[in-house]
Amino acid sequence: MALFEKEKPKNVVVVILDDLGYSDLASFGSDIKTDSIDALANDGVRYSNFHATPTCSPSRAALLTGRDPHRVGMGLVSRFDFGERYPAFRGRISENAVTMAELLAENNYGTYGVGKWHLLPPSDMKPSGPFTHWPSGKGFQRFYGFLAGSTDQFKPELFEDNHFVEREFDEDYILTRDLMDKAIKMLHNHVSYSPERPFFMYIATPGMHAPHQASKPYLEKYRGAFDHGWDEEILQRLQRQQDMGLLPKSITLPEKDKRVKNWSTLTAEQKKVYARLQEVYAAFLEETDVELGRFFEQLKRLQQYDNTLVVLLSDNGASQEGDVNGNINHSSHYSGNIETVSDISSRIEEIGGPRTASNYPLGWAASSNTPFRYFKQDTYSGGVNVPLIVKPVKSQARKLEANSVRHQYHFISDIFPTVMDYLDIKIPDQFDGRRQLPFDGISMRYSLEKPSAEDQRETQFYRMGFHRGIYADGWSAVFRHQQGEGTEKSQWQLFNLKEDIAQAKDLSKQFPDKLNKLKGIWETEAEKVNADGMLNPKALKVLRTAKQLFAPNNKSKTYRFYPETSYVVEKSAPQIVGKSFDIRIDIESGANAADGLLFTYGNRDSGFILYMDKGKLVFEYNYFDNIASFGKQSRFVSSSSLDKSVSKFELQFRQQDKDQAIVKIVQAGKVLAEGRIPNTISGRLSHEGASILKEWAVSVSDHPKAKIPFNGQLKYIEVEVL
Repeated sequence: MALFEKEKPKNVVVVILDDLGYSDLASFGSDIKTDSIDALANDGVRYSNFHATPTCSPSRAALLTGRDPHRVGMGLVSRFDFGERYPAFRGRISENAVTMAELLAENNYGTYGVGKWHLLPPSDMKPSGPFTHWPSGKGFQRFYGFLAGSTDQFKPELFEDNHFVEREFDEDYILTRDLMDKAIKMLHNHVSYSPERPFFMYIATPGMHAPHQASKPYLEKYRGAFDHGWDEEILQRLQRQQDMGLLPKSITLPEKDKRVKNWSTLTAEQKKVYARLQEVYAAFLEETDVELGRFFEQLKRLQQYDNTLVVLLSDNGASQEGDVNGNINHSSHYSGNIETVSDISSRIEEIGGPRTASNYPLGWAASSNTPFRYFKQDTYSGGVNVPLIVKPVKSQARKLEANSVRHQYHFISDIFPTVMDYLDIKIPDQFDGRRQLPFDGISMRYSLEKPSAEDQRETQFYRMGFHRGIYADGWSAVFRHQQGEGTEKSQWQLFNLKEDIAQAKDLSKQFPDKLNKLKGIWETEAEKVNADGMLNPKALKVLRTAKQLFAPNNKSKTYRFYPETSYVVEKSAPQIVGKSFDIRIDIESGANAADGLLFTYGNRDSGFILYMDKGKLVFEYNYFDNIASFGKQSRFVSSSSLDKSVSKFELQFRQQDKDQAIVKIVQAGKVLAEGRIPNTISGRLSHEGASILKEWAVSVSDHPKAKIPFNGQLKYIEVEVL
């Protein structure tokens, strides 16, 4: 008897968590409290052998289109656009790949979304659009969330539909709660006003991507919970996974990453700091789970739960971006700075709160990925094996066994065809007059209906930058590229996943012919999805050295901002990292005695700010000031009040060698302040963007006048990148 009713299920909910490791949910092995998600698992099935891409944007593109992300132009995160020569790396979803939201909207579904988008290029992330690749251009009738890859839990960058949201944040504000409030409101509106129509709800949580932040009660709950360390945590999680039937008893754990030290060898200070960073991660996850639970409860209250298909998964494995020690500054990692244990220890009581933006160290990321090798961004299992829970519509034909598990090999592009198969919606060859790209996903419905069914996915291609991986008929071949080298120097490894799902035993020397066969399959699959061409690794190293790695496709060098201009996110803000620039300000005559913020770029982690204090212009440059070992705040104040009869003045910033800069405050040719900044930011100024006249994020400066809106009359502010 079939598991699924012939009658179409009414609703679809897809929940994608961010950087959640394979073992982080209690239903996948951890002892972190995730009751809401675990209840979902109890009503459905868990997949032990499910895979995503190694990073966020490609996984989301594959999820929403059912195609390999390279095929649709999202082979890397969306901030990279390498131009028409490299169609796999355009930072946007091709118009020839219909999304799940577009197809469901075409079939009379209400389509809603909240949370992280991260599927449009930097050049499109402006208040003026274009909006083609915003959610509203990809089939979502309503969307509330944030455009970039991450944001602050306490003061986030928000947009709604096709405009940025400027708002005040209460002291107890938490982004995930706000997102779920919006999702619940969308749900109530839909069921109240369009009860005859089904709905699709896409929930992309900010958790568990850094910054790791949570409300105080959750932070306090986990004090001391991880003092036993990551080595013991891995063993505990593995035992639970085996007891649950997720993993075989015969499994062998792979070698640890060489950067992860044995917990027993750490100092008392290291243990204290590292444990606290993991406590914050756990608090963030439980709070995320509780907020998701509020939405699930509303489905039940509105009598929609039983006729709703729910899919919950992670976009990739746990992140290695916290490096060896972890961090409390979300931007320092991107400039190549390593925070010391003492840096973090000195602010340990602030970790998880609004004045820090933490990430955990590699050892805890390794435990998150138990039992797998390596991390997010890697094509090894730790980067791509992720938890998946599917709760079908309640079946009158046959109930699922509680907490049942499926072991078939599947990939994130298989979600789209599974949903459409389940809804009996045909995936079109043409959509909106456009010929559609070939489809890569396959339906997983067979595995839901028959737990013991043989795998139907025969191959799966992986690429993340220059890391490579291929799965074929139970075997996996992978390599981890060393930065700056040609790919020909990278050593492939070979694993028999039927006997060694954790990739513990390399068989490349034992079966060289098998390895060569898989390498050939990788080349064939790469060509099929346009992923065989990319910049040479050595050329990319040159770009990184030249500080062009994060530059968006935006040729404009002069930006003029008028008083009512909305803030702009970092990726579309003036790209001034490693460059000289001028900021020219024109205010109404006589307003030079005013106070308050004029221009700000960045946040408390890094950035700069211009403001007036009793008629004097102040410029502050924050070089990771909250990190004691290398941070510094440079401050320049005009020597006298600005001339009220002259409406224009400017800040001149001249980049020098060795990441230094010369700063001048000038009015009518007269230098009112001058000095040297000993360290300027490389790589990425901040995770947050630019604004005029008022603070919209966590302030770059703690000075009172930097936090209040400018109370004079501004004509415009002009930024020229030289």
